[in-house]
Parts: sequence; C-alpha cells; structure tokens
Amino acid sequence: MRNDHRTVRTSAAAPRPLLALVLAVCLLVSALPTAWASSVGSGPSSLTRSTAPTYVKLSRSVLIFQGDTYGSGVSLTLPAGTVCQLYSENYYTASDGLQYYSLYYLNTRYNVLRTDIQGDIMTAAETETYITGTLWKQTAYSTLRERDGLVGDIRVHAVQLALSRLGYYSGALDGDYGEKTNEAMKQFQRKNGLKVDGAVGESTAAALGITLTGSVSAASYNESETYLLGRLVHGEARGEPYVGKVAVAAVVLNRVKSPSFPNTISGVIYQSGAFDAVSDGQINLTPDEDSLRAARDALNGWDPTGGCLYYYNPATATNGWIWSRTVQLSIGKHNFAI
Repeated sequence: MRNDHRTVRTSAAAPRPLLALVLAVCLLVSALPTAWASSVGSGPSSLTRSTAPTYVKLSRSVLIFQGDTYGSGVSLTLPAGTVCQLYSENYYTASDGLQYYSLYYLNTRYNVLRTDIQGDIMTAAETETYITGTLWKQTAYSTLRERDGLVGDIRVHAVQLALSRLGYYSGALDGDYGEKTNEAMKQFQRKNGLKVDGAVGESTAAALGITLTGSVSAASYNESETYLLGRLVHGEARGEPYVGKVAVAAVVLNRVKSPSFPNTISGVIYQSGAFDAVSDGQINLTPDEDSLRAARDALNGWDPTGGCLYYYNPATATNGWIWSRTVQLSIGKHNFAI
C-alpha cells in the first residue's frame, strides 16, 4: 500500500566540499519516500516500470527533456502546479554521472534531474479524478487498441481504471494496452452487446463512461480550415518540436472558444497583428506533413498547453504587453501563457 501525500524534496545547490556533498545526498535520500531511494540504475533501460501510476504535482518549475543528458533533446519547462507521472520510483545514473528520474508528461517520456524535481505525490483518489478529468482534455483522442502498441498511455490507463471499477480487469494500471487489457475489453464488449474486437471506439467508450472526443473535433471543421491551421503552424512553428507545433494550433483553437477572440479559425488567424506568420507572409508557404498532422491532432482535442491563449518567443518578442501574461509552460523556443 502506497503512502499518500508523500513529498519529494530536493537539494537546491551543489555543495563544494566532499563532506558536504555526502551529507546533502544523505539528507536527500532520507527526505525521499523509501521506494524512491531503493535502487540506482545505470540508465533508463535499467528501470522497471511502476505497476501502479505515481503522479506528482510539482511545487516548483522544472526542466524536463528527452535526451540522455541534462537539457538535451526536446525540452520543456513545466511550471509549479503541473502534474506528471513517474515512469519508475527509482532513479538512474546517466553517462554524465548525474542522477535522473524518468517521467511521462502528456503521453511522452522525458527525463528530469533528480535534484530538480520537487512536489507532492497524489493520492489514488486524486489520481483517478485527474486522469478522467483534466488529463483527458489535454490529450489527443482516437480509437485505442492492442495492435497500436500503446505503452504508458494515460488514455489506456483511464480505460483500465474503468474496467477495474466494473470488475473486468485486475491487472496493473500501467497504461500498457497489452493482452490482459485487450481480453478484459473483449469480455466487457461481449457482456454489453458491443462489437467484440478489443478496440475502444466511441460506442465502447460511451459504455465505459469515458469520452473519447474533446469539445473540439476535426469533424467540425472542413478541409480548407484544417489546411489554413496547418499553414499557420508551418509559418509560426517550423523547426519546433512536434508537441510545440500542436501547441501553436491549440492556442488558435482556444482563442476560437474564448469570448475575447473571433469564433472562427480564419477570424483568429487573420485578426490584425495576431500572428507574425500572417504579417510577414510565411502563412502562404506550403505546409509540411508534420504541420498538417499537428493541426489535425489539435482539432481532435490534443492541447499540450492546457488552455493557453498566447505564446511568444522570449528571445525575439518586442511587445511589452505579452510579457505581462502568466507563462504556463515552455516548449522549444516558445513560452505559452494565459
């Protein structure tokens, strides 16, 4: 049984003398939950996935990244209050000699410096509420099935929770759509007169009490609007990581839903002074496939920003007003704000 409301504490600075370093490490280990300090691996591959999800609500901002060493690869800065899932409650030592945890944020695995992460571990009840509520609104929605090889997927985790509550599933709540989840799904479908294929589409999701579609759906927009959104993404976020492209598209859609902005995609995009890509003509470039796919993912409900209405590049932004907005997270070169 896990202890709820455990707190992760870290060392703020690297001590200089060796004795101070040893003391700091000892204090750090003693402040961590027992399971968190139980073993040290030599890399991400040495970690064993936690059989039950461990979600942490951050109490301060933290840099997460996909590379093998600090800050390398695609990186995001998560603000205090963000919730992320630990891949394992054990840390590992990387090739640079530093220690890291692996975690999931919005369905993507990242690494974080062990001494950087600080926050409270959520209770089982808080975790379930978060997954079936907030997290679903920030994630791309589609049919879920075993052959897709979904591993550590929070959508699958929500399905496993639903099947578990209904008595069809007794395996690990690990977000892995494996054989046990597939068989449990087929039993549920058979019992409820649904098509028995193990896939979670609209009908099966509705029977489970889970919504697979967000408040905005790609079906609500025509091809020309989708293409226009893809052109904006290409003009604004070319060279950004894929999640950053989806985030730019999501900001447009969040504005469409906001009473403070025009209520159409074209209205938002062509609002005077809203986007540099319109002002400098880059919106007229032919979008690449990634930009179009990012537009479709955003239209299907994926919002990596969690509802942000603004973004800007802090290295180039000259509008003083934009700096007054509250930054929620950073993806690539962009800050996303409300």
